[in-house]
Amino acid sequence: MPSSAGQNDELMKKRVEQLWQRWGDAVRFLLWGLTVALVCFLLYRVIVNNNAPHLVPLSEGGRDSLMTVGGPRGMSDTLVNYGEAFAVHFNSTRGIANCAVYELVSNELNGTAERGNEFMQDSGVKGCPSPQDYAGCGMDRGHLVPAGDLKWSETAMRQSFLMTNICPMHKALNEGGWAKLEEKVREWTARDSALLVFTGPVVAEGDTTLANSHVTVPGAYYKVIMAPCVRPVRAIAFIYPNGHSGGRLRQYAVSVDEVERKTGLDFFPTLPLNEQERLESTINLDAWLN
Repeated sequence: MPSSAGQNDELMKKRVEQLWQRWGDAVRFLLWGLTVALVCFLLYRVIVNNNAPHLVPLSEGGRDSLMTVGGPRGMSDTLVNYGEAFAVHFNSTRGIANCAVYELVSNELNGTAERGNEFMQDSGVKGCPSPQDYAGCGMDRGHLVPAGDLKWSETAMRQSFLMTNICPMHKALNEGGWAKLEEKVREWTARDSALLVFTGPVVAEGDTTLANSHVTVPGAYYKVIMAPCVRPVRAIAFIYPNGHSGGRLRQYAVSVDEVERKTGLDFFPTLPLNEQERLESTINLDAWLN
């Protein structure tokens, strides 16, 4: 018969073998789990990268071409460039711009230029009103190119207060939905690297003028936005009534074609016709909000 000591040794050996087997099983299970997690992570990155917009740099020539705005014959339209800040297509008959155009890039979002409050007439532009033309009208001097987007330059900040960049805007719009849309533009710029922004009035027959002034009071305002550095390039437009502007952003989203129809302007005229059709005919707000 085997001795008691031998039995104990055999039992201990089996226990050690069982323990090692359990440890081996645990290690193999852990390694299997880590492998599965790694594969899932890599698949997730591939899917995200495939769905995320691919950013590409925009050349100066490409930017200038995309910022071209065409207008119908007979529309009073004087192009005024303010350096690298913005440009306005000014309507001397109406005393307001047909369109203000600028590029906003992500590294301009955190500028330090302080906001001024000195509105100034641009005496070099025919038909440009003076700040006093708005006195007592009960409406805001609304910026087309927001001062908040020009904090990267003190000069650009001052230029934003030139009356060529100003339109009569109800306070309910200026401090309501319009301000929220301007903040969205900044958020989208941070995400998409750069945006091209076109802003102006939607003027209709029957719109009035400021008292004792030739300045037209538009019934609505538009904003057309292009993300030129993402692939595929995308564009969206909005029209807000010049008054109360509550509700969700989606309520005011329109196609670029709709803005063109209501204003007579032609956006992105240098693009091939098929690309214009793709960008301008649809309302793909979800691509901007996601």
